[in-house]
Amino acid sequence: MQPAAPRHVYLNLDAIRGVAAISVMLYHFSPFLADGKVLPSSYLAVDLFFLLSGFVIAHAYDRKIENGMGFGTFLAIRLIRLYPLYLAGTLLGFFHLLVKNRLIPTEYMPLSEIGMQLTTGMFFIPLVGEAYHTIFPLNPASWSLFFELIVNIAYVAVFFLLSRRVLTALIGVSLVLLVIASVFAGTLDFGMTGKTIVSGLPRVSFSFFLGVLLCRSMARYQGNLGFMRRGWWVEAAILLTLAVFAVAPAGGARVAYDLASIVIVFPLMVVTGAVAPTAPRLAGFYGWLGRISYPIYIIHTPMLMIIAGAGKAVSVDPFAHHPWFGILMAVAVIVIADIATRIYDEPLRRFLQRQMQRRRAVA
Repeated sequence: MQPAAPRHVYLNLDAIRGVAAISVMLYHFSPFLADGKVLPSSYLAVDLFFLLSGFVIAHAYDRKIENGMGFGTFLAIRLIRLYPLYLAGTLLGFFHLLVKNRLIPTEYMPLSEIGMQLTTGMFFIPLVGEAYHTIFPLNPASWSLFFELIVNIAYVAVFFLLSRRVLTALIGVSLVLLVIASVFAGTLDFGMTGKTIVSGLPRVSFSFFLGVLLCRSMARYQGNLGFMRRGWWVEAAILLTLAVFAVAPAGGARVAYDLASIVIVFPLMVVTGAVAPTAPRLAGFYGWLGRISYPIYIIHTPMLMIIAGAGKAVSVDPFAHHPWFGILMAVAVIVIADIATRIYDEPLRRFLQRQMQRRRAVA
C-alpha cells in the first residue's frame, strides 16, 4: 500500500468556486438588480463546479481508494459533506409552499403534492413530469447536486478502470454527446428539467472526468508551469471567471461560446488556480469564499422563492426593478450562508464524521 499523500488545500480554487457561486446568485436575483440578466452566462458556473469537483475529489480520494477505501465509506463521506445544507435548502422550499398556501389562496397546492415533493426531494428523487418546471421544485438549484452524486458514484464504482486512456475516451464521448445536445438546445443551459435531464449526464461527466484527468496530469506538467509562480495569475483567473459570465453571445455563437468556455477557458483557469501560489494576505479571504460557496448556491433559490412569495402576498411585484433591495438580499444570503456554515453545517458534519468513525472502529 502506498502512503497517503499529504493534504493540500487549493485556496485559489476555493476563491474561484466562491466567485462562481456568488455569480449564480446574482444571475437569479437579476429581476431585482437590473432590467436584463446580470452576468447572463452564469449558468456555466455549474460546469465549472463539476470541473472543480472532479479535480478536488481526485486529489482527495484517488490515493485513499487505492489504499482500500470502500464504496460505502466514500459515499458516506460525500453525503455527510453535501446533505446537511441540501436538506436545509429543501426544507426552506417546503416552508415556502406551506406559507404560500396560507397567504396566497389562489395558488393553493394540495398538501399531498407538497408532501410528495418533500419526500422525493429528501431522497434525491427527481420529478420529471411536465407539471414541474424543474426536477427539484422545492430547491431548483438541487438539480446539479443530483448529477454531482451520480458522477461521484460512477467515479468510485469504476475507479480501478479509470486509466488515463479510459478517462480520455470517456471525456471524448461525453463531449460529442454534449455538442449534439447543445446544438439542439441552442445553449448549454440544460439538465434541470424533465425534458433535458438526459442531456445533463454528458454535461456532468465531461467536466467532472476532465477535472479528474487534469488532477492526475498535474505532476507531469507542473514543471513546465513554473512561470505561474509569480505574478497575478490567480486574480486574473478570477476576473476571467467574471468576464466569461458577463458575455452573452446571441444566435448560433451561443453554443460555440458555451463549449469554448468549458473545454478551453475553465480548464486553463483550474490549472492556473492549482499551480499559482496564494498571496498570504488573501489566503483567509480565499478560504472563506470556498467555505460559503456551497451554502450560497444551495440556499439562494429557496430564499428567492420566499422573497417572491412575500411580495405577492402583499400585492407587490416581487420581480420589479429594485436594485438596492436586490443588493440587500444578496448580502443577506451571503451572511446567512456564513452563519449556517458555522453553527449548523460544520458542527453537524463533524458530529456525523465522529459517528461514522466510531461505527467503523466497532466493526
